[in-house]
Amino acid sequence: MKRPDPEPLCKALNRLRADRSRPPPERERLPEGSITHLLHLAGVSPSDEKATAWLNQAVEGARASYRAANQRPLPADHNDLLADIEKSAKALTKRIGRLRRHPFSWHMFWRSSAFGPVHHNQVEHDEVLSTLENIIAAAAGERDGRQGRRPKAGEQHVVDLAFAFFVRFSARTPSGTPTGAFATFARAFYGVVTGAEPHGGLDRQIRHAATRLPVERQRVQRKSAENPRETS
Repeated sequence: MKRPDPEPLCKALNRLRADRSRPPPERERLPEGSITHLLHLAGVSPSDEKATAWLNQAVEGARASYRAANQRPLPADHNDLLADIEKSAKALTKRIGRLRRHPFSWHMFWRSSAFGPVHHNQVEHDEVLSTLENIIAAAAGERDGRQGRRPKAGEQHVVDLAFAFFVRFSARTPSGTPTGAFATFARAFYGVVTGAEPHGGLDRQIRHAATRLPVERQRVQRKSAENPRETS
């Protein structure tokens, strides 16, 4: 019987290590006057330094999340990658377990300096086996059960960030109507974040964001209670 190959696990872990070591992407410059225009649509003075800083951070965060959402693989591709890792980690765990039937090899393996300082009574390293168990659990537990195309979660997150700003700093009452002040602001905010016109006008995302009004107001109240000198 052909033995399962643990090489995909090593390759996958090496890819993760390489991705983590890459420098973050350079910040993209915002179109000139875009923040001032957004503040105007929200009815907020450009001289409000706190609102301006919050809006700049919201745009930057929305760009990062939108980019990540669009780079998300199809569920089938995502699941295949995790299935390879799970299969390889299980195979490697079994191979390590077989060493117990071969005392000399078992002894030499676990006494390797690769595992750190060798103690007189050192045997199997629990943290090594525990790490493999965690890899198996993570690969099995993070499968994507959805089918078909990528969900448009990126668009909703962009509108939700626009709504969070609007609730905190605009004196205008936000609503989910497609012709309201927030809808106008949300579409402009989306354009600044993505550099494109929203498909379908974002009506559904705007309505959904408006349902978050109680949650966002609670956050504002909690923040005000924690920092009474602040007025956000």
